[in-house]
Amino acid sequence: MLRTSVTRSFVKKAFLLLAVAYMATTSVYANTHPGDEISSVYCLRVENNQVYFMVKYANESGQKFDVIVNDESGENLYRGTFSGKDFNKVFKAPADNGKLVIIIRAGKAKDDQKFEIKSEAKTIQQAYVKRM
Repeated sequence: MLRTSVTRSFVKKAFLLLAVAYMATTSVYANTHPGDEISSVYCLRVENNQVYFMVKYANESGQKFDVIVNDESGENLYRGTFSGKDFNKVFKAPADNGKLVIIIRAGKAKDDQKFEIKSEAKTIQQAYVKRM
């Protein structure tokens, strides 16, 4: 009786271990597959109250596409139409907006690619006391 429960426990643990290993390898493959990344947005820096960010878009068909930048409330800050196969451009926007929404809309396709950039200002004030 004791041997049967130990065998069942071992089989359950082995099955669970195999399932976890399978899921881990599948998720690693999904995250590192190079063909999945069509567009990306990188925040470069905040300087002089401006946010600088880079938009990359792999436009294999070469058709026209739009880059739209909206603020937190949805108000349009910028809209540009571009074409070409390998798009790579640096944009800037006011940093005091708090959140920027970058939308890449390819032609007449209904699937927009959206990215968010959140910026917050922190003021650090320090006081030092020195004994004289």
